[in-house]
Amino acid sequence: MANNAGATAPVTNTPPRNSGLPADLKSTPHAVGSAVVSEHIDTVGVNVSDVRPWIARDVRNFKQCGADEMLQRLLEMCADPDQSLPPSQKSTLLDTSLEAVLPLCNGTGVAQKIKQHLTKFCNIESETPSYSDFIEAANRALRGLEKMNVPGIPAFQDNDETNVLFHVNDPSFIHQEHQGEKSSRKPDVVVVSHQTAADIIPEGKSKDVYRSACKAPTKDHENFQWVDVRTTFEFKRPKPRLPLPPSAYTKDYVTPNVLYIEYMKETDASAQSTDPTPATGTAHTSHGTSNEVQNIADRLRSSKRGSDHLGSNEPSTSKRSRLDEERQSKQEERRNKKWPTKHHPVIQNGLYVAEMFAAHTARQHVISFLVNNDIIYLWWFDRQHAIQCAGINFVQDLPRFVVLLFIMQRMGYKQWGLHPLFEPEPGYEGEIIVEYEDDTNKDDRDKKGQDKRKRVDLTLDLRSEKRTTHFGLQGRATTVFPVRSKALSALPRRSHFLNESTELVAKLFWPEEARQSEPEILEEVYKIASADPDVLGHVPEMVWFYKFEDTSTAIIRKALGIDDAGSRVLYIIVFRKLVPITTLSGEEFLRAWWEVVKCHRALWKRGVHHRDVSPSNLMGYRLRGRFMSVLNDFDLSSLKRFLSSIQDGPRGFERTGTVPFMSLHLLTRKAIAGQVEHVYYHDAESFIWVLTWICLRYENGELLRKNRPLDEWLRVDARGCHEKKMSYLGTADEIRPTRSHEANFEVAMRCLEVILRCSGPFISVPADDEVVFKTWLLNHVPQNVTEGNISVVE
Repeated sequence: MANNAGATAPVTNTPPRNSGLPADLKSTPHAVGSAVVSEHIDTVGVNVSDVRPWIARDVRNFKQCGADEMLQRLLEMCADPDQSLPPSQKSTLLDTSLEAVLPLCNGTGVAQKIKQHLTKFCNIESETPSYSDFIEAANRALRGLEKMNVPGIPAFQDNDETNVLFHVNDPSFIHQEHQGEKSSRKPDVVVVSHQTAADIIPEGKSKDVYRSACKAPTKDHENFQWVDVRTTFEFKRPKPRLPLPPSAYTKDYVTPNVLYIEYMKETDASAQSTDPTPATGTAHTSHGTSNEVQNIADRLRSSKRGSDHLGSNEPSTSKRSRLDEERQSKQEERRNKKWPTKHHPVIQNGLYVAEMFAAHTARQHVISFLVNNDIIYLWWFDRQHAIQCAGINFVQDLPRFVVLLFIMQRMGYKQWGLHPLFEPEPGYEGEIIVEYEDDTNKDDRDKKGQDKRKRVDLTLDLRSEKRTTHFGLQGRATTVFPVRSKALSALPRRSHFLNESTELVAKLFWPEEARQSEPEILEEVYKIASADPDVLGHVPEMVWFYKFEDTSTAIIRKALGIDDAGSRVLYIIVFRKLVPITTLSGEEFLRAWWEVVKCHRALWKRGVHHRDVSPSNLMGYRLRGRFMSVLNDFDLSSLKRFLSSIQDGPRGFERTGTVPFMSLHLLTRKAIAGQVEHVYYHDAESFIWVLTWICLRYENGELLRKNRPLDEWLRVDARGCHEKKMSYLGTADEIRPTRSHEANFEVAMRCLEVILRCSGPFISVPADDEVVFKTWLLNHVPQNVTEGNISVVE
C-alpha cells in the first residue's frame, strides 16, 4: 500500500492536481444537490423527507454509457475487482457469457417457464400485478444459473453473500433512522439474500422463500432492513400491453425505443434551477425582543431598497402590495402542485439509493434499477455523480438480462459497494485494522531492518447518539462517529494543542481528488497556530488520517470511457472530540462565536481561506472550565500560495459553502456559474448569517422542535435562498429570537444592517479585508466580549 497515512508527523505538501475545469472560473460552482444540506441534517433540522428536492437535483444530470460497456465492466469486477482487463478481453468475456446463457433463454424446461412468465408480464395491464411474474422469471433464471460456469468468473457459492433472489416489497415499508429522523420507504421490488428472505417469514409458515418472494411481506412478516437490501427495482407501467417474447433469442443487442430515462435534465445554459420545491411561509415564535432590536429592524425596513439594489434578475423586496402577495401565493400553489403524491420513478429511485448509502459505513457505490414497461435501466451511483446505462429490453433481449442476473449472482459484498475493511459483511460493527507502509525515515529503517508496516486499530461506535450521519447521493458524504483506538491513544501529544479530552472521533468523507487534502491544509494551520494566539487552541486536533487510494470514483469512469473532470476518494481522519457551539447560550455563546471569527480572520491573513462557515463547523471544548471555540472542517479550505502557483487553473475548488449561510453575492447567477471569486467578506457575511440562524433557532442549547424560523431557506436552491434572505432583511423584526439569545440577536441585527447597505449592485464592499472585519463585525460586538480575557480559567 502507498504511504497515504499520517499521524503526528507533518504531512508532505503537494499541489492540487488540475481539476479540469475551465481556466476562466474564479471559483467552482457550489453543489446544488443533496450534498448542500444532507451533511447538516442534525444542525439545520431538516426532516429526511424534506431532502427529496435535493435528491431531485442530483438525479437530473447523469453520465451515460452503453449497455454492453456496463455489462463488461461488471463482469470484470466479478472476475477481479482490483484488476482491469484489456478491452478485447472484456469484450470476449461478455460474448462468452451471452453464449453461455442462450440455452437458458431458448431451451426447454426452465427456459419455457421463464418465457411463460414474461408473456404473462406483457399481457398484464397494470403495474402492481406484474411484479410477481417478473420475479418468477428472474428467480427461475437465477436458479438455472447456479450451475453455469464462465471461464474467469467465480463459481456460484451457496452462501449469504452471493445467493440472492428478487422479492416483492410494495406496499411494505422499510424504515431507517437518520439522527433521530425516521424515514419510511416502500420500493416495489428488492434483491436480498436467500437467508434474509427466509428470516422475515413468520414462525409456523412455509419456508418456501421462492413462493413467498412473489408476495409482499404481510403484517405477520418482519420488514426488510435497508442494511440487507442489495438493490431495488422501481417500476413504471404506462403501457397496458407489451410486445410478446420472440420465438428465439440471439446475442445481438436489441436497441430499446427509449435509450435513457430522464427527469428534468438541465442544460449548461440553464443557470437557474427549475426545482419546483415549495417554500413554506416564515415561522414565528412568541419570544420577546428589545427596543434596540426593534429600532434596528425599523431601519432595515425603512431603507430604500428599490429594484436597483438587486441584481437585474432579482424581484424587488420592497413592501409588496396585496396584488403582489396574491401573485406570490398563486406561484406557491403552482409549485406545490408540481410535487405529485407519487413521485417520478427517477426521484424515487434516488431516495432508495440514498437509504442504501446511509445504511452502510463508507459504502462506495450503489447499483439500482428502473423498469419502464419492458426496459430495465441500470443506474450506478457513487459520490461523484450518477451513471445511467442504456436500457435493456428484458423481454426482447432476454440474454442480456440473464447475463445481468448472472453478474448479480456472482457479485460479492465488495462488488455491491460495501467497503471490505469497514464492512466485510452487512452491519459489521467490530474492530478494524488499517495496515499501511510508513515511508517516514525509510532509509534509516531499511538499514536497521525494521518493519515498515504500521497497524492502527479502530473500533467505531456506529450506534452512538453522537454519530453524525449523511443522507444523500453526491458530495463529501461526511459521517462522524466516536472511535476507540489503542494505537492512536498512545501517540504523543503536540505542544500547541490544548484540548485535554481523551475521547476521539472519526470523520469519513469523500473529498475531490483535485483538491489539496484537508490533512495538508491542517498542517499549515498548525504552523500558524504555534505563533498566533488568535489561532492557538481554536483549531481541531488531527490525530491520524488515511487515504484509501483504491476507492477513487475515477476508476469506473475510466473503465467505461466516460470523460469526467472530477473524481472523489475516501478519507478517514481521527480528531480529538469537540462539541457544537450551538450548545451554548447568552454571553458565553457570543464570546465563543467571536473567538472563532478572530481565528478565521488570523488564518485568512496568513493565506488559509476556510470558505465554509456554517453552524456545524463552529465547535469547541472545555479547558479548565472555559469553553474554547474551534473553527472546524477545513476540507473545503484553500491555501492561497498553492492556488496562485497553479497556472491556468481555477481559483477555488468544489462548492464554496453551505447555501443557507452563504453570502448573498455567492447566491447570484454569476457565482453559481463560477464567475465570482470567493473573498474575505463572503466568509464575514456567513458569520453574520450563522449568528442570526442560531439566535432564532436554538433555545438554551437545544434546536427548537417545532415552529423553527428560516426552515424555508433549506427548501430552495441558491437563487431561491438569495430571494428568501433578501426578503428576511426587510422583515427581520417579525421573527423573534429565543430568550436565551436576545442580547446576541441585537449584535446580529446591527451586522445585518451592514449586509443590507451593501447588497445592491451599485454599492461596493470595501476592498480592504481589515476594513470589512471592523465595519461588518468588530464594531458591532460589545466591548466586554472583544476585550474579554481569553486566557483559560485557572
